[in-house]
Amino acid sequence: MDAFFAAVEQLDHPAFRGKPVIVGGLGPRGVVSTASYEARVFGIHSAIPMAVARRRCPSGVYLRPRFTRYKEISDQVRSILREASPMVEAISLDEAFFDLSGCCGGFGEAEAIARDVKGRVQSETGLTCSVGVAPNRFLAKLGSELDKPDGFLVIEPKGIQELLDPLPVGRIWGVGDVTERRLVGLGLLRIRDVRLAPLELLDREFGTTGRRLQALARGEDDTPLGEVAESRSISREVTYPYDLTEPQEIESEVRALARVVAERLRAESLLCRTVRIKIRYPDFRTITRQLRLGVGADASGLIERLVVHLLHDRVSLDEAGIRLIGVGVGDVSEATARQLPLFE
Repeated sequence: MDAFFAAVEQLDHPAFRGKPVIVGGLGPRGVVSTASYEARVFGIHSAIPMAVARRRCPSGVYLRPRFTRYKEISDQVRSILREASPMVEAISLDEAFFDLSGCCGGFGEAEAIARDVKGRVQSETGLTCSVGVAPNRFLAKLGSELDKPDGFLVIEPKGIQELLDPLPVGRIWGVGDVTERRLVGLGLLRIRDVRLAPLELLDREFGTTGRRLQALARGEDDTPLGEVAESRSISREVTYPYDLTEPQEIESEVRALARVVAERLRAESLLCRTVRIKIRYPDFRTITRQLRLGVGADASGLIERLVVHLLHDRVSLDEAGIRLIGVGVGDVSEATARQLPLFE
């Protein structure tokens, strides 16, 4: 989906259409979740500080996210996908893969089905999406990203390397800012450079990840639908306008973040098996602590109790204060069955 959270807000509020809409944390140290395409011309994008966004675009429409509403539309889109293919893997509220290999006789027929899906999404939800049709997950994702918004890109086997080679290494799935800087530091600026790099170099610098990076640089990805190379996670963090020093206030913030994360799990019909807490001190030293659960969970009370336990048992509060608190859950999977809470 294109600029999903912001697009939903423009859909529900006609007065916001054509205006720069920014969704995210609204506090002075909040972070942008999604920016509409009107906002992006001001240099606003996800993950930048909300304070920076406000300076770049003072006239923008700034909103808190409404995950329940986003989940409603996400479910509509998933239903459309499941009518096209029995094999659908949703990796977030606004992104999913669907496998057409068993539903058609070749790329031509797959393209026709995918175009029909794209048209139905727009007509039934009022929102646009971008679609990539390709031989594997990585290339399909890349195709959808290269032709946004409202795009449609087909990557056929014979054109894979021609497309990939000139792209920057940051376009490889899984390459974040840190890995990109390491690759560039090694002189590997383009995907072609990674493809042709000595495997010994990649092994030494990145371990087994280096082999996967090179495979992706060749356009190879044998991960089947339903299997994700890196487990999903959901998190929420807040950087405070002043450093928190009172233990009761810190615990209260941790509990509130835990409830938000648990609500997001339930909104997306997901369960987690790992719970973690992130703390950043005034000197920017950052620590994370986590616990693994024996079974999947989405209950607010349980997640709240676990992160409070981590806070008191494994985090030092004898510092000058706390600048940032984050609560997250990992090893996330679809909730096919769940233990029902007795009192919640």
